[in-house]
Formats: sequence, C-alpha cells, structure tokens
Amino acid sequence: MKKNSLKQLLKVSISIFFLYLVFRKIDLSLLYTTLKGCYIPLAVLSLLIAVLLSFPLAFRWYLFLKGQVKADKIRYINIWKLNMVGMLFNNFLPTGAGGDIAKVFYLVRGEENKLLLGSSVLIDRFIGALTVITMGVVAGLLTPDIPVKVKYFLLFLIFFLLFIFIFFSYRAFASFFYLKVKRFIPDRLKETLENTYSAFNRYFSARKWLLYAAFVSFSLQAISILNNYLMALSILWNQSGSVSISMFFIYIPLIWTATLVPSLGGLGIREFTYMYFFSSSMGKENAFALSIIFLVSVIIQSVIGAVIILFLKER
Repeated sequence: MKKNSLKQLLKVSISIFFLYLVFRKIDLSLLYTTLKGCYIPLAVLSLLIAVLLSFPLAFRWYLFLKGQVKADKIRYINIWKLNMVGMLFNNFLPTGAGGDIAKVFYLVRGEENKLLLGSSVLIDRFIGALTVITMGVVAGLLTPDIPVKVKYFLLFLIFFLLFIFIFFSYRAFASFFYLKVKRFIPDRLKETLENTYSAFNRYFSARKWLLYAAFVSFSLQAISILNNYLMALSILWNQSGSVSISMFFIYIPLIWTATLVPSLGGLGIREFTYMYFFSSSMGKENAFALSIIFLVSVIIQSVIGAVIILFLKER
C-alpha cells in the first residue's frame, strides 16, 4: 500500500512540476487573448474529430478480441463503451492503470477464459505504444535539433518493444530465455507465468488480426496528427503566422512518446512538450493554447466515459 502511494505521489509531483515550468514561461493575458481569438467553428470541428477517433481506437481492441473470441460473445459497441470508461480512469485518476483494470473487470465478468480476455487490454496497449514510439523514433531521427542521447533512447525503446514482440510471438525464442531462469522461479509462480505467456502468445500468433490492428493504429495516429494541425489552424486563423504540416508529423509522435513518462494521464508533460516543440514556430502562448484545445478533447471523452459508467450495471 505504501509503495503504491509513493508511485501516485511521484506521478502527481511530475505533473505539477512540468505545469509549473509551463506557467513560468506563459503570459496569461496573452494566452487569454489567443484563446479568445481562436476560430471557434474550426476548433469545434477538431474536437468533434477527436471524439470520433475513439471509435477506431476501440476497433483496434475489438480486432484482437475478434481473432480469439466468437463473434456472438463480443459486441463492438460494448468495447467502445469500455474504452471510454478506461479513458476516464486513465486521464483523471492518479492510478494510471485504473482504466485498464476497469476495462478488464467489465470485460471478463461472467466469462470462463478470463486470462485470455483480460490480456487483450495489455496487447492493445502494447500495439498502441509500439506504433506511437515507432513514429516517434522516425520523427526523432529526422529532426536535426533533437539531442543525440534522446535519439539513442528512442532507438532503445523501439528495440525493447521489438524484443517483447518477438518474445511473445515465438515460443522457441521465449524458451531460450525461460530455461535460463526457470530454476530461480518459485514453483507456485511457474504455472501462472506459463499460462500468462500462452494467453499472450495466442494474440501475437494471430498474425492476420495483429496486422489489421497495427494498420488501424498507424492510420489512427496519422489522422490524430492531422487533427492537431487543424487545432493549430483554429488558433492561428486570425493571426499572420503559419505552421508547416510536416512539423506536426515530426513533433506530435515525440510528444506522445514523452507522455509515456509516469504522470497524471500525461498532464503537465504534454503541455510542456507542446511548448518545447512548437514555441519557435507558433509562439509560446499559441503552443500552450494548442495543448489546451487537445486537453479539452481529452476532457470531453472522459465526460462521455463518466456518463457511460453511470449506466453500467456494476459501478
């Protein structure tokens, strides 16, 4: 319990620290003027698109389940609802895994193969992280002003994720490592580990569904990047400045990768990185305003999740 409390305190502290760094650099009166001058129809359109993107996001998870579970066992609309509930927990509660726990709880209730169904949540998370970090690595390598150490770190992340992918895809590869450490693992844990690996291996071995999910994930990220550009246009609508769309395909994946650092759903880190990457081209207040519009889209989706959870049988 004490260990968990320390983790939550660390996440809260990280978010507060980065928000402090942001507000130190911002002129609040200029920020107010920027938000007031935002072109509302375009901003509303971008928020609507952000909400609609929740459907392909849920579809990615649905594809994993469809490859393992009979069609009559799982309904897409229910998966979308659970995804929205998960966003509520992940975005506004200190426990970053709270959303995943909630999704697993509602997904496996009344089902026999709880381990297989529950592990789909982690697989979906993994594919999401893999696509985001892959885009972040490519963006980082193409950006000249990114420090070399950061580029090495991004490469390490992608190789680490590829190792996990190969580990769970090929039993022979996993057995090579497992046999080295098997004698050090307590007997009561061996069966649990082997069952967990088998569940993960079933998802990674279903190549067709994995490929479909990866395609949906990359497409989803690309549309989301374009939507960020739309948000920026709504801010710059009445201003003389402009911003390159290619810049968003470079910086937004890096921002998403940065938000994987433990925090309150990326709060603070997200706003800081928006300012760090876009201040030179848009100005500090405009860059922060962009992060605020994105945050509003997150809040809207979380509110939808809150409404959905009110109508779930078990709260």
